[in-house]
Amino acid sequence: MEDGQFTNDRLTLTRIPDPDGNLSDWERFAHSINGYEVAGSFEACADLANDGTAKTLTELRCALFFEARRMRHSGGFGSAEEEIRQLLRRIRERVQAGELD
Repeated sequence: MEDGQFTNDRLTLTRIPDPDGNLSDWERFAHSINGYEVAGSFEACADLANDGTAKTLTELRCALFFEARRMRHSGGFGSAEEEIRQLLRRIRERVQAGELD
């Protein structure tokens, strides 16, 4: 595992940026998982983000990772800010419920 990356069992609410607050740390958090590797490929990771099919904690983290990569390559948030906030909310819900799949 690369520096700054960690598994779901090490994820706590304090590590997840507040979805209703300043998003300055969201990109660093998004890179706490290698979504391409975990999802199995670029395409599989993209599908989780683009199709809105991410349900498990791992899938949600992969989708957030993909949004971070998309933002980096497209030059900014674009219209994705609310999607990013929603992914962070859903990630927090899973962690709070102890659903660390």
